[in-house]
Amino acid sequence: MNFSKHLYQVFLLSTLVPGLILAYLSFRTVKDERILIEKSLESRNEEFADAVQGVVDKTKAEHLARLQDQLQRASSNASPDNYLFLATDLLDNALVQSLAIFHDEEMVFPRRLLYQDTGNAAPTGTGADDSSQDDSLELPAYAQEALAAIQTEFRATRYLHAVRLIRAFAHAGDSLFSTRAGSPYKFGLRLLEIKCLIGLNLTEEAVVQGREMIQALLRGNGFTSYHQVHFYLSETVNLLTSVETLPREIRDYFWSIHQKSEIFLLNAEYVSQEWKASPEALLRSQALDFQKPIQINYLDGIPYLIIGYPWLDKETRVIARLNESVFAEAVQAEILQAKKSAWKDMDFELVNSRERPVLTTDSLSDRKTAMGKVLTGEFPAWKLVIFKKKESEVIALGRRKLTLLYTLLGFSLAALLIGSFAVLQGLRNERRMVLMKSNFLSAVSHELKTPLTAIRMFAEILESGRQTQEDKRKRYAALIGEEAMRLHGMIEGILNFTRLEERQSKLRFTELDLTLAAQEVAGLMAGAFEKAGIKLVLQLDPETKVMGDFDSLRSVVQNLLENSLKYSQTDTTVTVLLANESDKAVLRVKDQGIGISSADLKRIFDKFYRAGDELTRKTKGSGLGLAIVKQILDSHHAQIRVNSKLNEGTEMIITFNKAIHA
Repeated sequence: MNFSKHLYQVFLLSTLVPGLILAYLSFRTVKDERILIEKSLESRNEEFADAVQGVVDKTKAEHLARLQDQLQRASSNASPDNYLFLATDLLDNALVQSLAIFHDEEMVFPRRLLYQDTGNAAPTGTGADDSSQDDSLELPAYAQEALAAIQTEFRATRYLHAVRLIRAFAHAGDSLFSTRAGSPYKFGLRLLEIKCLIGLNLTEEAVVQGREMIQALLRGNGFTSYHQVHFYLSETVNLLTSVETLPREIRDYFWSIHQKSEIFLLNAEYVSQEWKASPEALLRSQALDFQKPIQINYLDGIPYLIIGYPWLDKETRVIARLNESVFAEAVQAEILQAKKSAWKDMDFELVNSRERPVLTTDSLSDRKTAMGKVLTGEFPAWKLVIFKKKESEVIALGRRKLTLLYTLLGFSLAALLIGSFAVLQGLRNERRMVLMKSNFLSAVSHELKTPLTAIRMFAEILESGRQTQEDKRKRYAALIGEEAMRLHGMIEGILNFTRLEERQSKLRFTELDLTLAAQEVAGLMAGAFEKAGIKLVLQLDPETKVMGDFDSLRSVVQNLLENSLKYSQTDTTVTVLLANESDKAVLRVKDQGIGISSADLKRIFDKFYRAGDELTRKTKGSGLGLAIVKQILDSHHAQIRVNSKLNEGTEMIITFNKAIHA
């Protein structure tokens, strides 16, 4: 009973005392709630501004730290494919919307196309020889003949001859490939050359040619759109990665080029379409400070990030157009949409450097400004405007606060009542459990002594040698076995209940025939019923299929039949009925025994519970049989009902869900 005392003390300390304190403080409300609310709103606005600043600073720090890590991993190698990896790594950062890479003040990524989509002549400074350019889309006759000869050799699988023709034609017709018509053929022939090298099993040379072709494609010269570049990149990668003998690291390299080319294409088109000022002009308009590897500057109200030495080599610069929406999304996620956010009722607006709102709460018309604050830091150049609450909202806020206080008071009083009732109920249950366990131990001790006494007595008779008749010696030995089995059954029943209660017993659910389980148990117990002079009647529908554990359900039937046998008199009948219904299977075990009183009926499934005094009850048992039945049926999602009257008999009704066939 010491536990009950401790439980009561814990209840006083953890529930009763805090509840009384809360009830006392709830009555001490302030005299002027309106003034306190307005002061609290001013303080709350300051806290909200700090919260927004914190979200912006956190978001910027995270993305810039990630950007720094990406730059530190980047190589200073100036090859075009390295620029592809560097650019796509940076573009993977949500802070970077688009970017361009410069080497010696020349944009090397994304490279400008030699020809524009309009079909006009190439702009100066692209590296093309203007005098050699020809806008004709048709190749000269000699070039067409050479291409036909190369195709013939390739189709005939004379790959070596085809390679020689390709290289001879490419060397002789170099100026042809600078024309608008010849450039795609140039890369087409190089692609065909790689196919021939693969056909000749010259994998290493094919890889070298593939790398050179990818670098040339990334330069972009000679194409009218980035989609052409992407096409030849895809064809080259697919061709080389189809070689089974290609080393894994080389295969991974080509696949990474292919995947990153998608980002390359999107970025290139965005730079060409959305950057109003040319990247070169932007680079020259900014004063570079070699002591600052990263600078944020605004041009026409748009933020750009300029990255240079020492994160990159001294000749390389990266200009990235920054994405301000990252901060708006972070503020919205952490301030407005977070489930536990304390700022959901704030009315505010975030304005960028161009005086355009980037994030606004709803219904801000006719609102007066309560507070305006420019966010610290050069980026993003935003201003936070917090609006005053309406008069009705302030009054409602005070009303809500008072309502909350009284609600807390009511809750504390309710908690006291419920807690008091729970403690008292717990004490009653504990006292009842102690009494039931005491009765159980007395009964089990008595039950165990009976077979042990018989075993000891018959063993002493056999050991003494006083009984010389062989048939009686065998009978005594058989009785020792029967009593041992009885003792084993009682111990096993207690252990089974313990396993079920601790959920250590593993049940194997399969589709089973409940009719077969009932027949087996009835067959095993037929002798005991006959010996007691009780008639056992079976009325079972055939093939009653349910989902369950066969041994467990057989144990249920056995416990019910043992109870009926235990509490029935001679010349009575025990009936077992099993009926198939639409989607249910109903098992009934009905006897004509002593019955159960209405007072005991509610507790017959409690563990250790037995009606009456354990030492004076005629029938013996541990009080675990029906508790085991209830545990098993609960695990099978089955329901059990009991109909019983004193001196008239008892009926146990169990309803199972039938097995569903696929």
